[in-house]
Amino acid sequence: MEPSPSAATSSYPVAREPPPRPPPQTAQLGQGPAQPGWKSWALWVFLSVLITSGFAWGVYRARHNPRNLAFVITTYYLLAVLYCCLAKLDALRRDDPARRRVRLAVWAVSVAMASTIAWRFADSMPYLALKIAVWVLTAVAIVLAYYFFFARGADGAGRRPEVALHEVSPEQRV
Repeated sequence: MEPSPSAATSSYPVAREPPPRPPPQTAQLGQGPAQPGWKSWALWVFLSVLITSGFAWGVYRARHNPRNLAFVITTYYLLAVLYCCLAKLDALRRDDPARRRVRLAVWAVSVAMASTIAWRFADSMPYLALKIAVWVLTAVAIVLAYYFFFARGADGAGRRPEVALHEVSPEQRV
């Protein structure tokens, strides 16, 4: 007995193969995650001009005091190095072995910058208790940065790996 044509077409939903997924877009070295628009570039140019003009004003004001001049130049240099390290970190893929070294460089430059600024602020404090408080707060910030950047894992280490939806059981989807 052959099935009738009406039996072949059912009103019930039929399971079909899912549509093919596009390949994941990963950032390659020298190629950012996406091409930013002109507004993003305008913001970066504006911020760069603002920071550089602040640096120029600081150099002008500190031109007669070598200690202040060294602080301004060191801070600007560390900020530029930190920006370069963060750009390099953003350009690397998550599975690149060089990523850990670049993260370590970012943390080291951040520690150097925090220590430089803390040294300058602690030097201007009138009482010993305030100087100690500045250094304690700096140490706490450095330890927290280390925890969130390395121990907890900025790349997702310590998190559960992502599983594709078709590999998840129906009970887990709810």
